[in-house]
Amino acid sequence: MKFLPLRELDSINRALVFDTPDCRVVGGVDIYTTKAAGADKKLYKNVCETISTRYEADLRLSESLSPPDRGSDSASKYQSAAVYQTLHSPFGPLDQISARRTFAYLIATLNASHPDYDFSTTLRPSDFRRERHIRPVMNNFNTTLFNLGVNTSRELPKMWETIDKEMDLLNCNIYAYSPDDVSNDPYGDEGLIWSTNLFFFNKHKKRVCYLYLRGLSTLNHSPLERSLAGWGRNSRVGSDGWDESEGEDLNDDFIESKSIWGDDNYDDGFFEGMEV
Repeated sequence: MKFLPLRELDSINRALVFDTPDCRVVGGVDIYTTKAAGADKKLYKNVCETISTRYEADLRLSESLSPPDRGSDSASKYQSAAVYQTLHSPFGPLDQISARRTFAYLIATLNASHPDYDFSTTLRPSDFRRERHIRPVMNNFNTTLFNLGVNTSRELPKMWETIDKEMDLLNCNIYAYSPDDVSNDPYGDEGLIWSTNLFFFNKHKKRVCYLYLRGLSTLNHSPLERSLAGWGRNSRVGSDGWDESEGEDLNDDFIESKSIWGDDNYDDGFFEGMEV
């Protein structure tokens, strides 16, 4: 995965790190290309092998559990139903390469965003869910910010337009990361209270956008730690300033004729009405 240091996201990333009376909120937007580096290729291979191993184990288990008195057709259906539980995922049937690769892309994105934490061996496809429509995703994220006291019309007036310009949201598959085991979250040991983790994957642009918000207990963070919490991947610079190397598609044109809000006519007052 290749991190894209897009300056257009700077103001969003600054605005998504703040304090409330109850918690420290750490949020941000990271965008990556899916161009595989050496480590990514190894990760993709390992993910595919792990899924294949689980599939074969479940197949053997389903065969052993098939009642001997069942007819061949019934036994076959019984086995298929059991194996389907292994193959079914938010990314599609896991016997398809595209589904396994999508799963691997999200793991690689999390690994890149949290270089001191390895998600490779902890995540399962069931730790994600597919979001079918962009409107509810936007509304839920906006509502979370509103409930945290963020004046989004002032602090984040162009957040969704900026993300859309880089990602073409109408053509993205959207996934939410919500593991049952909080220990799988790198902030789990730092007083994590709640979290929202969204991934927008555009296959044609070969990009993944990682949008996140986390509420952390203020008791777990000293003033110095809180001041450093906003310094993350979206703030990295090279020796000569921003690293623009391999920044493919950094100046993608925003297609005005396609609105991520459906058939509604867009105007500059939209976000004020939506609290974003």
